[in-house]
Amino acid sequence: MKTYPLLINLLFMIISWSIGVYFLSVIYTPTIIIPLFNDFIWIRDYKGLLGLTAVFTVLTIPLVAFLYKKRGQMKKKTTWYGVNAVTHLLWIGTLALQIKTVLYNLGICH
Repeated sequence: MKTYPLLINLLFMIISWSIGVYFLSVIYTPTIIIPLFNDFIWIRDYKGLLGLTAVFTVLTIPLVAFLYKKRGQMKKKTTWYGVNAVTHLLWIGTLALQIKTVLYNLGICH
């Protein structure tokens, strides 16, 4: 199987961490507001911008390592690309939530 989906996962991870660390240096507040559909969550700044990234990083790194190790032995391409598609969607959702949170806290999306 191709290894570029695994590299895309790692790229999403690096982008998410860099967005979180960068905006922690831009936003000078002890609490971050995370906007939900009909409610808000007030949370510490590190947990607000890097919490979801840390959780998905802990879950994705072993999965990517396992898939990289077993990429030649996988018989079904649908399983391979299905798992990669799910992880891509999770990382895209994480990036979208980070950007939405940052924009809301900067006052752009009020």
